[in-house]
Amino acid sequence: MASASNMVTLYLECWRDELSAAQKAAYEKAEKEHNEIRNKLKEIVDETGGKNIFSGQVFTAYQVLGPVPGLDQISKPVTALTRKKPLPVLQSSLAPMMVASPSPEPTASARRRGRRTDFAVEDDPEPVLDVPSDDVDEDYIPLSKRMKVKEKEKTITPKKVRDEKVKTPELKKSPKPVGSTTAKVAAISVRPTEFNSIGGLQVGAEKDKKKNLPEPSAVVDLTKDDAGKPSADSREISFSKIQGKTFPSLVVLARPSLRVTDKAVSDRPQLDGKVKNVLVHPAPKFTEWLIQQGLIKSEQTCQIHYDKPLKLGMYSDTSKFPYSGGYFWISDCCPTRFTSVFHGSLFEGSPHPPSVILKLIYHWACQTNVSNVVNWVKVDNVYLKSLYTLLRSVCTLALCRHMKMLGGPKKSIEIGVISLGTTTQDGQQRQVKVEVLGVLDPEAKILRLRAVEPLHDAEKSYKKRFSKILEPLADWVDKESIILTDLTVDKGTLNNMGYKTVIQVPTSEQTAKNSNANIMDYLRRIVPRMFQNTLSLLSRQIIQQFLNELVWRELYGNSPGSTFDNIVKHLAEEAKIETKESLITRMHKAAADPFKQWNIVSDLPIAKVAGKRGRKPKDHSL
Repeated sequence: MASASNMVTLYLECWRDELSAAQKAAYEKAEKEHNEIRNKLKEIVDETGGKNIFSGQVFTAYQVLGPVPGLDQISKPVTALTRKKPLPVLQSSLAPMMVASPSPEPTASARRRGRRTDFAVEDDPEPVLDVPSDDVDEDYIPLSKRMKVKEKEKTITPKKVRDEKVKTPELKKSPKPVGSTTAKVAAISVRPTEFNSIGGLQVGAEKDKKKNLPEPSAVVDLTKDDAGKPSADSREISFSKIQGKTFPSLVVLARPSLRVTDKAVSDRPQLDGKVKNVLVHPAPKFTEWLIQQGLIKSEQTCQIHYDKPLKLGMYSDTSKFPYSGGYFWISDCCPTRFTSVFHGSLFEGSPHPPSVILKLIYHWACQTNVSNVVNWVKVDNVYLKSLYTLLRSVCTLALCRHMKMLGGPKKSIEIGVISLGTTTQDGQQRQVKVEVLGVLDPEAKILRLRAVEPLHDAEKSYKKRFSKILEPLADWVDKESIILTDLTVDKGTLNNMGYKTVIQVPTSEQTAKNSNANIMDYLRRIVPRMFQNTLSLLSRQIIQQFLNELVWRELYGNSPGSTFDNIVKHLAEEAKIETKESLITRMHKAAADPFKQWNIVSDLPIAKVAGKRGRKPKDHSL
């Protein structure tokens, strides 16, 4: 029986799959890059006289001797008198510097260290790193004394210097270190530019990247992690039109219709003249206009010391900061750190000048045809899609900040629901893409819209469906309002949510006073027209972005001029907020979740600037 139990009754055939061409290419590319980096490191070590200090199975560490930027002028006076005591690795350097300073008042321990150093100089061994100790500060010499020593350097030989170390001079009070002079010397050696400053523009950087970027693919990787994606439409599939390749979100237009007036026609020439006058400004004046509008910050704080305000300066060589006219931010606490005036704004890290972005904001406000924008402004579809997504995020954040509760006691609010879907070519099958909830204040003409994901067939329940659809009403509509609706909405769900006055009338029996005809007409006529050809290609997040933009335009964008002024105003409100996250990051988060009720407030301490006599301090609150 034992032998029978050990018998194998199941045999499985197996074979080894050969690697595909793409897998082989990936392995070869990784191995090639690894070998190139390894050979490059070996060349650097051989050239600079470094050595291998650790070699493991995964990591290999090298110690390379190289210069430290910004310290050449400070270290020059000391090198002739140094005892060649190695310093610990500096955080700001890429490699350890072998430089030390003699102490002006040697003590007994200092004399002992001096004798050890003399012995080391004669033997001239390979430099090694010292472990930092508490008495490192005893070897520090202020800059003023180093300058005096430099003057006597020509007459003093190294041998005499070693003899003087043994002697015990009279104790004298060491002068105070000249901190300001040190800061100036360090700052001189750093050449600030727009490209290397904090939050600066990256104009021209995209040209090198475009060579390696593949064309947008029609294949979507569903297994790819979305955590690192900046926005909801970052994987939007491009499709071909007569004008060429574009993105579905660039075709959708949110056109307001509730408050359209004749002003919309006469407003466009005034806006054209306004924008043209700004674009012809020289770079310094254009930057000043951006500061006045609030598109870039008028106050900045140090990124390390949040309570230290920065000072706005102008670089003499305007070619270093060509797009700001020489303007940049400097600080007393960190003199070697330079901050761009575009830091913390919509322009931060942009591959295009700020004038180009202002043109795109203008065309977004006027809803110019996408192909014309690409040809006139000379930007690609990918960047245009990204910027328009950020502008829709501004609309989302503005609604969260400024939109109040609709309705109130004895005020009527219309509520309606429609389903948007796609139908097969034969017309037999219809699939619901989203369900759209609409809320309208007929007197104030204020609108709210929400795209709701439909329930699956297995989860379909009448009450569960409407509980999910009507969920936003708690944040939108006052409980004391009079709710006007038809049979498309469940009355019992509204009552359970706290809305006691609900008038539900069939469409055939509705009158002007008790009907929701206005919101239903809007949902059936305006909303489907927006997504007429692109509904199946858009995600629910992008659909909600456009619904938010439509609501924003109904309230703030009835004409091109008012749209431009209000988007600039609301963008300035968001740029003014000081948070640990940049403005671009916050806007990407709002784009990824346009359903959320965002409440972004400043979470960094505001730098206190001494107010002038007789003037009230500035109010930093929004």
